[in-house]
Amino acid sequence: MSATLYQPLEAARRKFIEAGGNTTQSFGFGRIPGQLFALLYLSAKPLCLDDIARELGVSKASVSTTVRQLEQWAAVRRIWVKGDRKDYYEAETDFGTMLRHGLLMTFRKKLETAGSQISHVEDSLKRAMEKVDDTQRQEMQVVAERLQRAREFHEKIHGMLNNPVIDHLL
Repeated sequence: MSATLYQPLEAARRKFIEAGGNTTQSFGFGRIPGQLFALLYLSAKPLCLDDIARELGVSKASVSTTVRQLEQWAAVRRIWVKGDRKDYYEAETDFGTMLRHGLLMTFRKKLETAGSQISHVEDSLKRAMEKVDDTQRQEMQVVAERLQRAREFHEKIHGMLNNPVIDHLL
């Protein structure tokens, strides 16, 4: 490819990688996950940790940690390259698969944990309310009412995220 054609391609590639970093940073995940995913997404071939670190200008340790996170989200997968002992990675290019099997599943698990924690606090509060005087019980009732509102909100979100229509649309 001529240098004249390569420059606009490389500039577009860099902009996309930066946009990926800006996006994940805006969601509170930092820049590297978005940059790493964008780099792999645009790559025609799998890349090893060394290549990724060099391309992004970050440490190999940061890349390793981020790759594991992205694997959990089903955003990247490890690829075996014949004749090489290094681990190589490629991006999941189907965003629906990534959402269903990665981010949505992770969010569902975290929501399930939150529901268990709400239940635990509600149970503890019920037991405690049996052993206190009326003044303390009134204060605890405020907490119990707010926990109930949190439970109702949790159930709404749980219902939305576990609706089969969501999986069908993705």
